[in-house]
Amino acid sequence: MSLPTLTDDAGLGRLAADLAAWLPHQRWYQDKARELAAVQVRDAARLSDRLLVLLVEARFADGGTADYHVPLAPAEVGALFELEGQGLGDALADPRACLDLARATVDGSTATLAGARLTARPITGSRPDDTASARALGAEQSNSSVVIDDAFVLKVLRRLETGIHPDVEVTGALTAAGFTHVPAQHGALVRAPTTDDDENQTALAILSTFLAGGREGWDLALAQTRALASGERTIEEVASEPDGLLGDIDRLGEVTADLHLTLGEAFGVEEADARHGAAWATEMRGQLDRVLALAEARAPEAAASVLAAADDLRAVFDELASLRDAGRLVRVHGDLHLGQVLRIPPPESSWQLLDFEGEPLKSLEERRARTSPLRDVAGMLRSFDYAAAASVERDGANGAEPPLAAGAWRDAARRRFLGGYVRRAGPLLPGATASQALLHAFELDKAVYELAYEIGNRPGWLAIPAGGILRVLRASHSARDPDPTDPDEPSGPDNPSGDEEEP
Repeated sequence: MSLPTLTDDAGLGRLAADLAAWLPHQRWYQDKARELAAVQVRDAARLSDRLLVLLVEARFADGGTADYHVPLAPAEVGALFELEGQGLGDALADPRACLDLARATVDGSTATLAGARLTARPITGSRPDDTASARALGAEQSNSSVVIDDAFVLKVLRRLETGIHPDVEVTGALTAAGFTHVPAQHGALVRAPTTDDDENQTALAILSTFLAGGREGWDLALAQTRALASGERTIEEVASEPDGLLGDIDRLGEVTADLHLTLGEAFGVEEADARHGAAWATEMRGQLDRVLALAEARAPEAAASVLAAADDLRAVFDELASLRDAGRLVRVHGDLHLGQVLRIPPPESSWQLLDFEGEPLKSLEERRARTSPLRDVAGMLRSFDYAAAASVERDGANGAEPPLAAGAWRDAARRRFLGGYVRRAGPLLPGATASQALLHAFELDKAVYELAYEIGNRPGWLAIPAGGILRVLRASHSARDPDPTDPDEPSGPDNPSGDEEEP
């Protein structure tokens, strides 16, 4: 069964109408909150006899648009669409079509209906052969993934952006640099007006190494915090688990530092100065004002402690604005948390970092810009807080503090991760006082963002970022005005000095 020739404009119009009914029901469709007015097939290409690649423009009632990638394959039964008398279905349900798409990331090249080109961008050049087996993963979110022979994973990008894609760019550079803590990128498929037009390219798919047997950091964290909260384990026991998170989390800090150092070598390092701190502070104050207004309108009682501390919150950002030395700026992960790391069991026993797309709400330009590496550190620290709070399964995990043992896990995880990070990342960081002020500001900004998210989506979880905000304020106050009667001040999880206290 062969694909249609793509010559029937009326047929493409009918296909677009069918896509308009189908598209909003896909899990990876990211515009469910917008009213879809129409769909147009903007471009199409036959990559093989079994693979038709569509670039589909969704048009919304608010006047905006978004482009989506829809790969299709011939379907004798259960067809979703029809074009020129040929039934078509989801290409990711067709193993042979999946293999064609995977191989195209390494050696594909074809013209599109609109006169552009689909072109491979190989890195290692490795690719599956014709006899490989392929299966789509069911837990797709913003993208779709296909595992091939438990050796490769094909990431099919769905909502498309014009420009150099951070995941393609960064994992390709890290693979070329020999950085072993990301899945090796073998190649990528991009659409561009010409083969060398990088600025106007659109990434469609990425082929990487599949990490068999890896366990997500979030799952490892929950296993430990829930065992602590239930009394099944002690903090000393979980800290000594050979395959757990806490006992190896300092090495995750080292790997994160090595990532930033390697990205600095690959993309360059920029010296930060007072202008950067002032710009960050202005941005952070703007978000803070918006979120405080939201909290006052929608959650004044639940967020009362945060609202009462508004002046203290602004003081943290004022301190950031006054920094003369903000360290070095490099490319970063952009959305680092426990769900973006895998621990590979023995004999490898390594940490792997995943998904370098960056924060989805930021523009492509923002995600590709150099920034302080402590932004990534702050994201991971906030993830520890969520893992501790989720240790007790209750409606919304809405206690202001997690159980005592889980809170001890959170604080120990912070100390150990920071200790490992600072041991390696020294060349990128300013002095201890400035590093502390930077980290406080970035973590506070992240928690403020989380507060807005929880108000809008999970009000029962609001106390988690609220508690994190207050802990940053206490740590910031202690750093500025240490208690002379307390020899341990400022100490604990908010001191990025490399000093570590055992639990």
